[in-house]
Amino acid sequence: MTTKVPGEWRVVKLKVSHRVYAALAALVMATGATAFAATMKVEGTPVPMAPKPDMSALKFLIGTWQCSDLSSRRPGPFNVTQVYSMDPSGYWLLRDDTTHKASWIPRDFHSQAKVTYDALAKRWVRITTSDAGGYSVATAPTTTGGKSTYTYVIQTKAPDIASYGPLVFVKVSDTKKTMTTSFTETSGRVVNAKETCTKS
Repeated sequence: MTTKVPGEWRVVKLKVSHRVYAALAALVMATGATAFAATMKVEGTPVPMAPKPDMSALKFLIGTWQCSDLSSRRPGPFNVTQVYSMDPSGYWLLRDDTTHKASWIPRDFHSQAKVTYDALAKRWVRITTSDAGGYSVATAPTTTGGKSTYTYVIQTKAPDIASYGPLVFVKVSDTKKTMTTSFTETSGRVVNAKETCTKS
């Protein structure tokens, strides 16, 4: 027969109590985790895709265009070659530009414009970048009557230009188009520019 003194019994009881509390805590945590997992909603649907834009009105642009650009602050016109194509995804119309060397243009410059239609926002979006570090984002409402007016959202900051006017594109025919725009210098002078292009 084993005799336990009161102090020893208290130690045994404390050890048993700690084990019981630990077991209860583990049970509560496990039950809570199970309940939390049961209330979680796992999203299994595919990532929503934006509808592809209807580019049918712009298909006439596909190909190569020779353009003559004239700015009111330059002595004469300069030449630009534009090549239009469709992005393989079907979401973007691409325009690759080569601005050819002139007396005030030290070398050929290259830029690319990407155009798409945001069906949810109901607007055309035009994003342009160049190999000289230039960039711009412009938007336009739905094209009407062969005319599109793009307003700049953001544009490369130039030291002598205070603001830019909209870009107005006009389809004259399937083989001719024009673009007019303007900008205001920090001096207050307004500079007008016009581009006339024919399909080659």
